[in-house]
Amino acid sequence: MSNKIIIKDLGEYIPKKLNELNLNKIKEFINVAHYIDWYKSKDSNRVFPLITKEISDLNPTNCIIPGIISRNPFFDHTQIKYFIAHSGSIPKGRVMAFMDNNYIENNEAVKKIGWVGLFESVEDEETAYSLFDKAVKYLKQNSCKKIIGPAKFNAGGEIGLLIKGFENKPYFMEPYNAPYYQNFFENYGFKKENDWYSISTDEFLSRDYMNKIGKIIEKFKNNHRSENLNGFKVRNINFSNLKAEIEIIRELYNPLWIEGNHPQQVYMTDEEFNVIARGIRDIAIEDFIFIVEKDNKPIAVSVNIPDINEVIHDYDKNIEYFPKKSIWSFPDIIRDFKIYIRIKKRIKNKNFTRARLLILGVRKEYRKMLVDSLLFNSIKQKALEIGITHGSASQLADINMDIINPVFKLGNIAMTWRVYYLDI
Repeated sequence: MSNKIIIKDLGEYIPKKLNELNLNKIKEFINVAHYIDWYKSKDSNRVFPLITKEISDLNPTNCIIPGIISRNPFFDHTQIKYFIAHSGSIPKGRVMAFMDNNYIENNEAVKKIGWVGLFESVEDEETAYSLFDKAVKYLKQNSCKKIIGPAKFNAGGEIGLLIKGFENKPYFMEPYNAPYYQNFFENYGFKKENDWYSISTDEFLSRDYMNKIGKIIEKFKNNHRSENLNGFKVRNINFSNLKAEIEIIRELYNPLWIEGNHPQQVYMTDEEFNVIARGIRDIAIEDFIFIVEKDNKPIAVSVNIPDINEVIHDYDKNIEYFPKKSIWSFPDIIRDFKIYIRIKKRIKNKNFTRARLLILGVRKEYRKMLVDSLLFNSIKQKALEIGITHGSASQLADINMDIINPVFKLGNIAMTWRVYYLDI
């Protein structure tokens, strides 16, 4: 490149100690992705999220705009720094480096772990490596011995670098990046930690397995000697009693996911769960979220959400959108508002063709008792009823055989994401 690469330190946040960030700096970090030329190519399926949602996700500060921009309670236990690469006055890349004090790898606090995430770069090794150098230096200075990533911010969010499936359209909260990023990570020295998958399904792909499930369920229902299905009840979440329903899902979530077959998972605090629950409430269809009870005790949950990327893509393809620098940019606010109104209208009318299986978990003692089959059957029936024809089950860890074995029978692998590690 003709101009020298300069790495700009946007600022650091340390819980209860230091805050060098503000909303405009966070937006500056977010805007970098719009400067990556590959996302403008015919090969890209990148969908840019709502700016206000992205700012709220990355906001550790007490600077909020009620009803528009909030603070992410993840930063109650996380130290972070944002970096941007510039060549002249043009942004060329970005990376965030952070340490989550609640993360313990393999249930043993042997090494202090650092993370990197939301990496973006033009197709230039100098830019990419300069960003990695800054992240490594910062994490080393904070006594980290190992780096993992990329992630936003762990397995409960958006995890891994997309390495296969660029031709497919990502569903909501599925990471999507330029294909040459893999070379940057691996040539710099990052090595594979584990992979995550998405399974794309539709009525045709899932027909044989779902027919088999249907026959098995009927067989057990009609067999009075079988106790496998006795006492099980699949019901929808009740939005009119949302507080209690969220509490049920919360009580299921952490015990189900803080296990060895869920890598990069972090215990979710009550404050974090409340934020996620409110976000899901805004985009959820009530009768597409299921809770399974055994003798009136909740033992499994499945949260399925319509793919709001459909709405964002449909809106952005008709405009020439490029975010402004200021947090108070009127065009940016108008874009978010119009998309949000369209999302709410389509949710009300149940007018989506794609949905993502976001959460599915069964208590360990009930995992080989057809509970997952009951959930799959309920999801399929409701999807067909409301006109959803395509789905994605993601992100599925390569070591999580309890979920991979059944879900892989529903369709084909559409995307593969890789989490890397680097000893430092």
